[in-house]
Amino acid sequence: MRKKLLFAAAVTAVMMMAASSCMAAGEAQQTEAGEAQQTEAGEAQQTEAGETQQTEAGGLQIEAGGLVFEIPAQYRDLVTVQTEDLPPDEIIRVSETASIEAAKEMGEAEEGAGWLFSISHMSDLELGELRCGEMAGREVFAEGDDGVTYLFCHPTDVRLIRSSDEEWNEAPDQYFALDSWAATDVRNAVLADNPQLARKTYSNTELDMYLARARFDREQYEIRSLYTGTLTDTVFQGDDDALEALTEEVLYDEVTDLPEEEKPDGEYIVMAFEEGNVQFDFFLGEGLENMIREVKTLDDGEKVETLYRASFKDPGRTSTGIMKDWIEEISHTDDGVAYESETVADDSIGG
Repeated sequence: MRKKLLFAAAVTAVMMMAASSCMAAGEAQQTEAGEAQQTEAGEAQQTEAGETQQTEAGGLQIEAGGLVFEIPAQYRDLVTVQTEDLPPDEIIRVSETASIEAAKEMGEAEEGAGWLFSISHMSDLELGELRCGEMAGREVFAEGDDGVTYLFCHPTDVRLIRSSDEEWNEAPDQYFALDSWAATDVRNAVLADNPQLARKTYSNTELDMYLARARFDREQYEIRSLYTGTLTDTVFQGDDDALEALTEEVLYDEVTDLPEEEKPDGEYIVMAFEEGNVQFDFFLGEGLENMIREVKTLDDGEKVETLYRASFKDPGRTSTGIMKDWIEEISHTDDGVAYESETVADDSIGG
C-alpha cells in the first residue's frame, strides 16, 4: 500500500513552503549521477559533485558554492545531498533518502520527495523583491563578506513517503529527527563552519512587507502628524535614509499578549498606504518608543488592529526617533508638501 503524508506545517518551524527558486518543480531528489561515499557500515552515502570528506567524528563534510557544510555522523546514511543540477541560486539540497527511494519504487516522479532543506544565495535586488511579499519557506540567515545573502529554504508540508505499511510505521521517528536537525541546527552549523559569513535575518510581518514595498517598490504612502498634517510627494518616496533605518538591522514581532488596558495609546506619527487601506501608527509616548500599531480598514468599514514591537540591533535606535527625525526633515524641505492639520480628519493624524 502506498503511504504518503502531506499536511500543514504546524508540526515544526521548519515546515514552510519553498518558492520555485529553492526547489525545481517536478525534480526528484535522487542523485543518480552522484558519487558514492562509503560509510563505516559499508552503505553508500550518495552525493553529487562538490568535494566531500569524512570528518573525525564520522560525519560527511561537503564543500560547494564556497561554503563548507557538514552532515553529522548519525544522519549521513539517512540523507541524499545534492550540489549539482540545481537552480542557479541553490547551493546545497538535502533530502531523506528513504522517501526518494519509496517514490521511485512506486514509479512516481514525486516532486520534492523527502526534501528537508536547501541553502541558496540571492542578490540584493532579488532580496528586495522577496521582502515585499510573504517569504514562506525562505529565511535569510547569513551574509558573506562579499555582500552575498544566504537563505535557508524549507517546505511547508511534510515530504515523508513510504511504499509499505511496515516501512510507514517505522518512518516517523527517523523523518522527524532529521526534520528537527534541519530546523534547529543547520543554520548555526553553517555559520560556525564558514567564518566569512555573518548572521543576518529579517522578520516578515505585514509591517515588514509594507516598509519593504515603500523602499524597494516605490509604493505610494503618506506621512501624517498633528504638527505637520499630511506629507506626501513622489520625490521622497523610497529615497530616504529613514526607510533603510526602518528595514535594516531591526526585527518586528507581533504583540499578542497585552491586555486591553495596557495597549498603547496617545500621540503617534502615521504612515498610511492607500494600497490595502492600511496605516501604521508609530507611537511617540515615553515607554512606547518601539511600539507600532497597524490599522487595516476592511471593505465593510471594520477596522482591524495589530500591534508590533521593534527590536533594533543598535539599542540606541528607536522607531519613534527615526519617524520624528524623518518627518522633521521632509516637512522643512521642498520634497514634502505639507498641509495644515485642520484639513485632514482628526482620527487619521495621530493624536
